[in-house]
Amino acid sequence: MNYRKNEAKEAAKRMLRGVWTALPTSFTHEHTLDEKGIASNLEHCITHLKIDGHYCIGNVGEFWAMTNEERMRVAEINVDVTKGRVPLITGCHHQNPYEAARLAKHAQDVGIDFVIILTPYMAARGDDAVYDYFKFVSERVDIGIVLFNTAQTYPISAKLAQRLATIPNICGFKQGMAGMAATTLLRDIVGKQIEVSVADEAPWLYSVAINGDHWLLNYCPHLYQVPGYLPVRDYTLAAQAGDMNKAVEICKSINPLRSVIAKWIPGYGSGSRMAIAEQKYWMELIGMVGGPVRTPCAEMTEEMKKGMKADLEATGLIAKAKAGFAAAATQKRAA
Repeated sequence: MNYRKNEAKEAAKRMLRGVWTALPTSFTHEHTLDEKGIASNLEHCITHLKIDGHYCIGNVGEFWAMTNEERMRVAEINVDVTKGRVPLITGCHHQNPYEAARLAKHAQDVGIDFVIILTPYMAARGDDAVYDYFKFVSERVDIGIVLFNTAQTYPISAKLAQRLATIPNICGFKQGMAGMAATTLLRDIVGKQIEVSVADEAPWLYSVAINGDHWLLNYCPHLYQVPGYLPVRDYTLAAQAGDMNKAVEICKSINPLRSVIAKWIPGYGSGSRMAIAEQKYWMELIGMVGGPVRTPCAEMTEEMKKGMKADLEATGLIAKAKAGFAAAATQKRAA
């Protein structure tokens, strides 16, 4: 981080911009971190997908199935790979406030720009309890903290968010709650103080054009995009430039991919399973590193894989990925 604690909100307004992705964590079949796979996927996102930032070790990163030491190692790999080219956030979610603070302090020390912390899933069942937890962690680190609001924990209301925003290094809000009304109220109350991101690609164009949002943080950018085909980036840039006809045209063109997501990867485990294996298999189909998941996530059956592959092939994305990698290899040889 290159700002002081009392500058966290200003730094977030400056750095939390554009299209960010959130990658799964790659594991080997021997149940260890696949460090090469983690590095390869992040480099792919920076070089080929031109992402504006990256968030590691979130829900899709299976943080709850990793040791603290593994989580810290992934943060270090992210810093090593990125080399300052894009800003980074690491998830420091933990039920234990001392461990959350330890993870956040490590992120701060190794060069991560911001951290995200999920509301604890036990005991934090009231506004005072949630406030006290974040105040405890915030007092022990200088790094900017982004709050992560989901229905899986005690929901952070706009009123509570306003209270939390008074903490100096609370600087962002990742809104993972369904429904527009709560997010609208949240923006109205704290949007001028802290940066708000709706953690869903589907309403992103509306968020940019109507609500003036600046920051998308979601896993779709690395699933929908392949080398030479960057529709999320393209419609975002068009909207930001005021060319709404172009933005809408590009945005509509990826509806088939949204349909595949809706079928196979419902948001935040809202279906009958936490669809992390589905994300990793999708990544394998478009030339990225996937790999196994850790329990309690379940692997896909071969029948499921067959169905998902057919659905994705029908969108043309797999063919685009093959063509894009081939073109990139040709350019590399020519250089």
